[in-house]
Amino acid sequence: MAAGQRPKMEREIQIQVEYPGADRQPKIVLTIMDHDTLTSDDYIGQTTIYLKELLERGVEEGVAKTHPQKYNVVDSSQSYSGEIRVDLTFTTRVLPFRKYGHTRRELKHMGQNLEDGQRATELIMQETRQKQKTMDLQQEVEQLEAELQQELKLTKILHYALHDPSPNPIHTFCPCFSTHLPFKIKELLTELAMVEEEITWLERKVNKLNLSLYLEKKQTREWELQQLRDLKPIRPRKKSHQKKQPKFMAYDDHLQDYGLHFRQIRRRPSFDSSIHIKHSNIRLSVLGTDDDRVTSYSRYKNFDTKSPNKLSEDLIKCLIGIFVELNEPLPDGEDYVPKQISCMNSKSFKTTFNCTAPPFFSNNHSSNLDPYAILLDFDGGIRDIGPYKSFTQITRNSLDHTRISQCSTQVGKLRVLMQKLCSVDLNLLTYKQKLAFWINIYNACIMHAFLQHGLPSTQEKLLVLMNKAVMNVGGIVVNALGIEHFILRHPSNTNHGPADEREMVLRHAYGLGFPEPNVTFALCRGTWSSPALRVYTAEDIVNELARARLEYLEACVGVVTKKKIIMVPKLLQWHIKDFADDMDSLLEWIYSQLPQSGSLKRLIMECLNADTKSSPAKMIEIQPYVYEFRYLLPS
Repeated sequence: MAAGQRPKMEREIQIQVEYPGADRQPKIVLTIMDHDTLTSDDYIGQTTIYLKELLERGVEEGVAKTHPQKYNVVDSSQSYSGEIRVDLTFTTRVLPFRKYGHTRRELKHMGQNLEDGQRATELIMQETRQKQKTMDLQQEVEQLEAELQQELKLTKILHYALHDPSPNPIHTFCPCFSTHLPFKIKELLTELAMVEEEITWLERKVNKLNLSLYLEKKQTREWELQQLRDLKPIRPRKKSHQKKQPKFMAYDDHLQDYGLHFRQIRRRPSFDSSIHIKHSNIRLSVLGTDDDRVTSYSRYKNFDTKSPNKLSEDLIKCLIGIFVELNEPLPDGEDYVPKQISCMNSKSFKTTFNCTAPPFFSNNHSSNLDPYAILLDFDGGIRDIGPYKSFTQITRNSLDHTRISQCSTQVGKLRVLMQKLCSVDLNLLTYKQKLAFWINIYNACIMHAFLQHGLPSTQEKLLVLMNKAVMNVGGIVVNALGIEHFILRHPSNTNHGPADEREMVLRHAYGLGFPEPNVTFALCRGTWSSPALRVYTAEDIVNELARARLEYLEACVGVVTKKKIIMVPKLLQWHIKDFADDMDSLLEWIYSQLPQSGSLKRLIMECLNADTKSSPAKMIEIQPYVYEFRYLLPS
């Protein structure tokens, strides 16, 4: 053999073993010696191979290998000279019994040993499989535990990233944590941190802007209120040429407008279509007086102004007294019929013109007055329309302005009351007190405008007059439109602007906490279709409004049973959102407000029952709004 080469011997040895052996531990003792002399000095090494170990390693495949073993090689002088590597491969076989040559006893003994060996082999194999299964399960458990630990670490990192209070948690990770994150998750967390940081910055900016806007509005409101309080009276300019206007009184023509204009109204109008009303400006102005007026005012500055409600009641009573003095009853059988007006039929929803209002059957002294002409086509007995049948009416023809000289006492009292109104204080009024006060002041504004500017001859002039109907209340001059839309009714939904700031001043100074829908039946505009004019008190304002609503519905809602028509005034259609959602629910609301024993409620039910297939809204016919001058006064 060449130097440096490793000797290799491959030899197949057949060994027959009676299993199990005598010591119940089958084994093979292998002695390795040099083959030259086979003496004791040729001894190399010895190994013992147990059959059980071979079977545990691979008896199921029929092949078992021993682990490589190294044996020292010594020479005759017992000195080390190398080593031999022994790698054995065993193949187990079961030899067949010899057919002949054994006695029965031997065969019986051999069979018993064979059965015992087979049972032992099965036990060994079962134990081996159980150990292998246990090892596999342990390995699987270890693998699952490792995965669980990894998931727990990832969960902890993600929870920290999502719920950590620091502004940018991804940057505060421990390096040992960050290494466990996949790259995509790192990218997502980084992007999420950037988005959260930007959101936080934007929220802070929005909060700053909101705070700045609030402070600016607050400063503006305080400045305007201070301006209104501190504004000095301005001497009016003298005009050399002044056009004469038909007036009943001219004692308060010193009102000056400082140009604090409110925005144009774009909400639902209270007495005209939105096309007409949105072009009218509601003005807020301060009373300007000259030296003589200030001197005149000083005579009344010591008057009692601690009862604004009593003052508003006296004011409206005084104006009613003046109109009653100016009213001249018409001869019996002579009634004024308004000229052509526009009307709308709710069935066709088309506007038609040249609709003439029907004549009224009774004059202002009759006990059977039909103020809204709802009994013209009534096919049955005479229906009771409630207290309105006995109300006194003041019309254009019955009003005699030449009698103004006979009202000097009332005019003087009116001047005193209006001077006291300039310094009235409304800060301590309750909701009911404010409601009654502003309803009276609104009605007084309209009546005073008729006395100051005369009766309008057209619908457009009436609108202009509504804008001129002003009064000084506590140092701020407000007109009728401003009282209705900014104090008594819902606020309008328009974009914010300078005009809204001025509107806010009026709301802040005089506005109600929340609107009252029943003011529809209390605000009298001096037109033919307006509700009756009444004096409202703070103590009983709720009952007074309920009574005004009931009496108005009884007098203005009509039913024609044969034609299945229910006549509803235009005023209710204008303010339908205060009472219902649509015409069907409006009719239900009207029906619910009427008394159970009333004839009108019974007629409405008969009309609805006569045609159950059609929608109730198809039975409604909207009565046109008549703009001609008229006041209805309770007797």
